Amino acid sequence: MSHGDHHHLADSVFGDRESSNRDIQIGAVRARSEERRTFDLSLKTVVTFLFLLLLGFGIMHCISAFIQLKEVREDVRALKRQMCMVVPLAHATPNFALESQGARVLHDLSSETYFPQENVKTLWDRICYWLNLSKARRRAIQGHSLLHPGQCWAFSGDRGHLVISLSHPVSITHVTIGHIAKSQSPHGDIRSAPREFSVYGMKNIDEEEIKLGTLVYEQEGTPYQTFELPVSTTNADKGVFRYVKLEIESNWGNTDYTCLYSFRVHGELPT
Repeated sequence: MSHGDHHHLADSVFGDRESSNRDIQIGAVRARSEERRTFDLSLKTVVTFLFLLLLGFGIMHCISAFIQLKEVREDVRALKRQMCMVVPLAHATPNFALESQGARVLHDLSSETYFPQENVKTLWDRICYWLNLSKARRRAIQGHSLLHPGQCWAFSGDRGHLVISLSHPVSITHVTIGHIAKSQSPHGDIRSAPREFSVYGMKNIDEEEIKLGTLVYEQEGTPYQTFELPVSTTNADKGVFRYVKLEIESNWGNTDYTCLYSFRVHGELPT
């Protein structure tokens, strides 16, 4: 083999080796590129997963906070209702229709007390009936803080009235109606509770009644419900009354009788 042939063979071997090295380098670059692509994809997957996890946690946290806020609001409402039941507004203001303070029921001008005729069978029953007439009406102005089922004044049907001589001449601003709550009733309802009622004021018993307002006792409300009266005055003593008439015009569905547990009159003494 001549010198030229040896030189040509060496070039050929070197070329093959260089080509092989280039292929290896290209393969290595491709491999690194593929690894980087795989790493980038994995990183994006992890980041996306973490983002979704944080987003989900945030949403759940918001929902939990909303539920807790709603529960807190319900607790506050329940607490307010309990506070009203424990210390009603009616107990914190003067009551001028309080028997122990000098107020009295005018029995001759008030509706008859309800007493089922089937209970009047003997002379003793009739005596008990007559004794109960005045005593029952007085229950409404005795100012009991706690109301107990049956300790009320009942009159027949859904319409009746009670006339009271107040303890003092007063400018009436509010009245309070009291009835047991549904939870206290053996039947779970208070259909015998007053519903719509009107209040009238009189300076003298023989004078014309002045209507002070028509209001509604809510059966879903608290046992003691206090109402503001829209009294209009045109002179210093126009709204000062010594007598009050409570006219109950309907109840919550009892056709036999209506029960009044408490009636209170609030206001200001004339100056």
